[in-house]
Amino acid sequence: MHRSTTTVSLANDVSLAQLCKALSNPVRIAILRYVLAHPNCIGNEILLHLPDDGPHAQSTLSQHLRQLRDVQLLDSYSDGSAVCYQVNDERIAWLRNELGALTK
Repeated sequence: MHRSTTTVSLANDVSLAQLCKALSNPVRIAILRYVLAHPNCIGNEILLHLPDDGPHAQSTLSQHLRQLRDVQLLDSYSDGSAVCYQVNDERIAWLRNELGALTK
């Protein structure tokens, strides 16, 4: 295998591992599912619609949202005093592609 191909593959593997780590928490998966179904929602909406066994503190939710933003699965923007969230469709497509390549 050519060195540049190996470097690209390693970079993709590192990125995939980081995404998988972010998705290793069921609360973050629930957040991602909620934002997929409710684009441009705000943090308080997410908090209210998480399962009963999910986080109930805004600070805990903020940590989960930060982890999803850090791996670029979620994008955020300010709308006045509210922070709105949406799924990064390109990153989700990349994740699907990388996971699909594991089965080939």
